[in-house]
Amino acid sequence: MDNRQFYIKEFDNTYYYNFKSEYRFFKFIEIYVRTRIFDMKTFKKDMEMIISTVDRSNLPGYKRLLTEEYWKISDDDFNPIIDEILEDVRTGKTSLIENVKLFIYFDYLIDKGLIKHDMRTVKNIFINGMNISSLVSSYCDNVEEELDTIGMGEPSADVEDILRHFYNLNSKLEDRMYIEMADDIFKCIPMKMEVFYERFDRECMNIPIFKYYDVYQTFQRLSCASNEDIVTIKEKLLNRAELFTKEIEPEMKNIGQLKQIIDDYTKDKENSIKLVMLKDFSNDLGKILEKYE
Repeated sequence: MDNRQFYIKEFDNTYYYNFKSEYRFFKFIEIYVRTRIFDMKTFKKDMEMIISTVDRSNLPGYKRLLTEEYWKISDDDFNPIIDEILEDVRTGKTSLIENVKLFIYFDYLIDKGLIKHDMRTVKNIFINGMNISSLVSSYCDNVEEELDTIGMGEPSADVEDILRHFYNLNSKLEDRMYIEMADDIFKCIPMKMEVFYERFDRECMNIPIFKYYDVYQTFQRLSCASNEDIVTIKEKLLNRAELFTKEIEPEMKNIGQLKQIIDDYTKDKENSIKLVMLKDFSNDLGKILEKYE
C-alpha cells in the first residue's frame, strides 16, 4: 500500500500539477483517438498555434497571455503587455473567443490587484472591441472546448456579462455563416444538381438550412428543376425530417411558407406533369409540418 501511494503521488506530480506548463493539448489527436479520423483542418490549426509561439519576441501580447502562465511575464514587461492587449481588443484585432478568454484573465488579474485599470472601463473596451471583432470573426462552434483550455472556474458577474454578449454575437455569426452556406448550396439548383445533392447530404441534413434562404428564391429554383429532381429533393426532405426532426425544427416556418407559395402557384392551373410533381411536393411538405403540430 505504501508503494501504491508513492506511485499516485509521483504520477500527480509528473502529469497533473505541472500539466499547463509542460504539456499541450492537441485537438487533432483527441479527434483521431476518438474517431480514427485524421482531421487535417484541425491539425493545421494546432500546428499554426505552435508555430506562432516559437518566437516569443515577435509574439503579440495577447498571444503570450493566452499561451503561457501570466507569472512567466516579467514585471517590467507586464504593464506594457496589458496596455498592448487592451489596444488590440479595442481595435478588434482579437477574435471573439479570444476576447472572452482575455477578459477572464483580466477579471482574475484585476481581482488580484495586478491590473490597475478600472473594471468598468475594461469591460466597456472589451464589449466595444467584440462588436468590432464580430465584423470579421468566424463562428465558434466549440466554445466549451475553447474555454476549457484556460480552466475557467465559477464566472463572476462581469464575466457572465461578457459571456452573454459573446453568445449573442456568436449566434449572429452562426446565422451569417449559414446564410452564406445556403446561398452557395441552393444556387446549384437547377444547373448543378450533382453538386447540390453532394453538399446537401454532407452539410445540411442535420441543420435547418431552409431557415437561412429566401423562400421565394427557393420556389423559383425548385420550379425550374427537372421533374426527376423535384421528386428526389422531396424524398430527401422526407427522409431528413425522419432522421433529424428536432434539429431542423427552426426551419419549419419557412417550410410552411414554401408550401403556401407552391399551393398558390398551382391553384386553378391546368395540370401538367410539372404541376403534379409540385403538388405532390407540397403534400409531402404538409406531412413534414404535421410532425411539429
